[in-house]
Amino acid sequence: MAPELTRRRVLAVMGSLVPAAAVAAYPDRPVKLVVALAPGGPADTAARVFAPHFADHLGQSVVIENRTGASSVVGTESVVRAAADGYTLLFGSSSSFAVNPAVMKGLRFDVQKDLKLIGLVSYTPHLLVIRSSLAASTLGDLVRLAKAQPGKLTYASSGHGGAIHLASELFKREAGLDIVHIPYRGGGPAVLGLLTGDVDIFINDASTTVENVRSGKLKALAIAWPKRSPLLPDVPTFAELGYPAVVSSSWFGLAAPAATPTDVVGRLTEAMKPVSASHAYQANLQQLGLEQFALTAEQSAAFIKAEIDKWVAVAKSAGIQVE
Repeated sequence: MAPELTRRRVLAVMGSLVPAAAVAAYPDRPVKLVVALAPGGPADTAARVFAPHFADHLGQSVVIENRTGASSVVGTESVVRAAADGYTLLFGSSSSFAVNPAVMKGLRFDVQKDLKLIGLVSYTPHLLVIRSSLAASTLGDLVRLAKAQPGKLTYASSGHGGAIHLASELFKREAGLDIVHIPYRGGGPAVLGLLTGDVDIFINDASTTVENVRSGKLKALAIAWPKRSPLLPDVPTFAELGYPAVVSSSWFGLAAPAATPTDVVGRLTEAMKPVSASHAYQANLQQLGLEQFALTAEQSAAFIKAEIDKWVAVAKSAGIQVE
């Protein structure tokens, strides 16, 4: 028998051995949310606005633990291998659930088989911005400029093989452009590179880019979502501008180890529902530039599958692979 199959069966047995009384009393101690990305980033921000509301409806404290490394692999794997008792959950991002499986070879786990999605939480659409001095005022201007000077314009990313890199390659593919990738170590340095004029283009989370747009330091040309963002209602979508396939975002969801008992998963799912309906929570999201998912369990599963399929195709066409 293959070692991986053996490990999954062991996890399943471990989950089935959780005493019925423990399930009935769940949760009787604090629940840990593992955020697999750095403190202060979009995933961490989304988790910290979600956690207190979730705790209120779960009836137990919810604590956040940042476990960073390898583009969220370290934190994700720590939850995959945690006890399947509902006390260690993943507050994962699009990197955890869809991008890493598309670009990384040799992952020691399969998120679709080793994690059980409890629900999608929130998202921030991606926004294409350019340095303010670039001679373009619209996406059409940018495309024409790039096509007139193949290989001259540059685009930033927050790291090779990450969600922002793939989102940029999606735009590059759909627009038929020859623009050069300049990877940075994180979103902050990438924004700085744009502000100082070292790079020309950046596709980034709208929530963390909006202030530089409102101040005039950067020019926003298109939002990568099916509808316009309330953050920047005057910025058109890529679809409006002739690129309907350019849809991308940073999104966040809650998951448990796959063998977590059904009753515990049901309790967690039920606690999420009033959070989503809370006006206070919605107001908190709005202040941070985040938007709330409103998907059923079936729609959430379909969304994640579509995301994985999209990023696998983009990674293949762009030749992106992370060892």
